[in-house]
Amino acid sequence: MAIWFTVRLDDRPGSLARLASTLGDRGINISGIVGVAEDTGGALMLTTSDDGATRAALGDAGIAFEEHDSAAGPSEGFEGVRNGLAQRGIDVEAR
Repeated sequence: MAIWFTVRLDDRPGSLARLASTLGDRGINISGIVGVAEDTGGALMLTTSDDGATRAALGDAGIAFEEHDSAAGPSEGFEGVRNGLAQRGIDVEAR
C-alpha cells in the first residue's frame, strides 16, 4: 500500500530543492512523483521509500502536506493522482 503525499510549493527559487533536501537529508528516497506548476505556486504528489519517516521529516520542517492511500479504491496510478489534484482545483492533462 503506497501513501501519496501532496505538498504545495511556493513559486520561488529553492522551493523544490528544500523539499528534496528535507527528504534526502534523512535518507528518504522519492519513488514516485507528479507535479503541476500554477501561476503562483504548484503542487507535488509523491510516494517515498518510508511513509513514517516522510511524515516526520515534513512535519519537522514545517512543510504542510496531505496524505492519500492509493489502496483505498480507484485512486491508483496516474488517474488517481490526477483525480487527487483535480479535487484541489488543479487541472492536469495527460500527453
